[in-house]
Amino acid sequence: MAAVNSVWGIDIGQCALKAMKLVEQKDGHLQVEAFEVVEHSEVLSQPDADAPLIIATSLDEFLRRVDISDAKLAVSVLGQSSFTRFVKLPPVEKSKIPDIVRFEAEQQIPFPIGEVIWRYQTFQDEDSPEVEAGIFAMKQVDVAEMLTYYANAGLDVDIVQMAPLALYNFMKYDDLVDPTGATLLADVGADKTHLVVADGNRIWTRTIQIGGNNFTEALVKSFKLSFAKAEKLKRTAASSKYARQIFQVMRPVFADLVQEIQRSIGYYTQLNRDSRFKKMIGMGNGFRLPGMQKYLEQNLNMPVTRIEGFQGLTAAPDNLKDHILSLGVIYGLCLQGTGVATVHTNLLPETIAKKRRWARKRPMFIAAAICLLLAAGIFVFRSYADRSILQGSEQQVALEATRQIVEKLEKWKQEATRIKTSVQSEELQITENLSLRAYSRIWPAINAHVAEALLRTMVASETDRQILAGFPAATDPARRKELADQAQSDQAKLELIALLSDEQTGEGEQTPLRRQLIEKLLQKPRNQRAIIYLETMTSEYMDDLTPPEDSEEKPASKTPPLQMGVRRTATTRLRTAPQKLRGFEITINARTPLDRSQASFRIGELKSALKQAIDADEDLKTVGLVGHSYPDDLEKKTSSSSTIRPKTTTGTPGEPDLRYADSLFEGESTEKDLRFILTIRVAVTGNGLKLPKAMTEQAATPAGSKARPRRGW
Repeated sequence: MAAVNSVWGIDIGQCALKAMKLVEQKDGHLQVEAFEVVEHSEVLSQPDADAPLIIATSLDEFLRRVDISDAKLAVSVLGQSSFTRFVKLPPVEKSKIPDIVRFEAEQQIPFPIGEVIWRYQTFQDEDSPEVEAGIFAMKQVDVAEMLTYYANAGLDVDIVQMAPLALYNFMKYDDLVDPTGATLLADVGADKTHLVVADGNRIWTRTIQIGGNNFTEALVKSFKLSFAKAEKLKRTAASSKYARQIFQVMRPVFADLVQEIQRSIGYYTQLNRDSRFKKMIGMGNGFRLPGMQKYLEQNLNMPVTRIEGFQGLTAAPDNLKDHILSLGVIYGLCLQGTGVATVHTNLLPETIAKKRRWARKRPMFIAAAICLLLAAGIFVFRSYADRSILQGSEQQVALEATRQIVEKLEKWKQEATRIKTSVQSEELQITENLSLRAYSRIWPAINAHVAEALLRTMVASETDRQILAGFPAATDPARRKELADQAQSDQAKLELIALLSDEQTGEGEQTPLRRQLIEKLLQKPRNQRAIIYLETMTSEYMDDLTPPEDSEEKPASKTPPLQMGVRRTATTRLRTAPQKLRGFEITINARTPLDRSQASFRIGELKSALKQAIDADEDLKTVGLVGHSYPDDLEKKTSSSSTIRPKTTTGTPGEPDLRYADSLFEGESTEKDLRFILTIRVAVTGNGLKLPKAMTEQAATPAGSKARPRRGW
């Protein structure tokens, strides 16, 4: 029976190019007509590998073997920079769904909306009125890079899909999803592992940077082998007489993989507390490792099965089973190309899609142009016939009346133009008046972003954030105590202590609730308290934030005089701005009682969160971010009120130095706290007049959801 629909799916991996041609017959059955596996000359992840040249060579070899001109082409893009999120939509008309989804996409996607290609698809259970929208996005640069390889080979791509979503389409079509709970698919590739969770209509994906190459690299380091020899040893480990030593070397990589999968399962169940994982499906050449399936089954406490074949196919080549573990992505791509996939979003850039649509419609436009030419000829003939009729006297009178009407219309048109010019002038005057109050929100916004970054870094629990939001409004002592008892993180407890700092008993002592919170923090050693104190924050306006051209890596501001002995703990390279930018150079002095290793990690997270919070503001942009820390033996000259200045100096050996006495925790000293400085350059990019969308969102957020920064306790 002749084929009615065919599609080639291509997946370019780290080790090989894999392709499959799927054909849909007239009776609706699917069969694999051909498939190819082209091994790369080198593994793409090797340090000295020329990836564009290697991929181009593999594509040329593939095109030499097969002819793909008679089928659609669907390709995959790796999922490490992809984004998948499901949101429930309010009950609205279908015509309003695109606007609502776009609003949600701008809030949910963690990249500027102009830098990504995003699509959405709605999902709805038959027995439920609720509608969910799946939002899928990927950076434009990643899609463009992949399409460049195909364009250089002279191929026109019809469908672009994320690898995890292609795997999900394969799971749904082959009926591999457990109807009673969540199903996890793990595709262990060469350099990474794709995790796909199918839970009803819900999709969740994550990419782990652990793959088969990690096992090979462990053998390279342990046995001092070349990468090629270590790869061969890994593949023949089961039959080797050194199998015990080989698996002992690879055991830490197994443990790391299991730990990342367990973290992913825990995170998903935390987001969806009613979900329970029923089984795991293994794919990828990494699952060929002996013992992989058994090891995962024992450590994840769930059944683990390995793909042995594709259930949705009626016919396939005999040698397809030899490569079945690595063909899940291209099978899902082919299913989407034939129109039977569950997720049918296409990440092909709109400019390319328009060109394809224009090419398909070109014959119709040519036919339409011919019809227009014929119609124009008829009108020309008709105009000459009408002109001969208008030569009579009666027609001349009617023509003069028509001219008078046209003259009136021209006068009215000129008057409308004059009025429009006047309105534009008044609008300009209004804009000038508004400019007098321009940028009035910038500094309060920066304060709010600093507070948001601190909470995002130190208060990860959503419960703690809700407690901080609701505590100021709680007036009942019993309710306040209930909220304080529920606080878990150290930073949240310290925030509550600060909120209670102005309350005292009748005798001038601290309130019992404040003392109780202080005692809870005292139960934990000082160097284990996950707290960051923001002591001072100063700013300096700068007309030009651009660093000098000869500067390689310089602090973004005039930091306090700490040049001698200062050790740089975290530095973000300042990028040269393409043009002159104005804005603020903000210096934040802070300290933390955590030991240096934990403090460095927290400071790094704080820097990242601070940059993300500021860059999310439409009127602000981070130009540079630099961090410095004080050495342990340096005088803390810039500390604020949280460091107690002595009333009398003391130098008696064995006695505490009162200069560093902690005013909050009696008997403790801040001397060993790690002091650090964050200097950030913030460019003001907006015009200061238009209210940004972020402030509209804040107006819809419950009051107090973002706590104010505390300057010290």
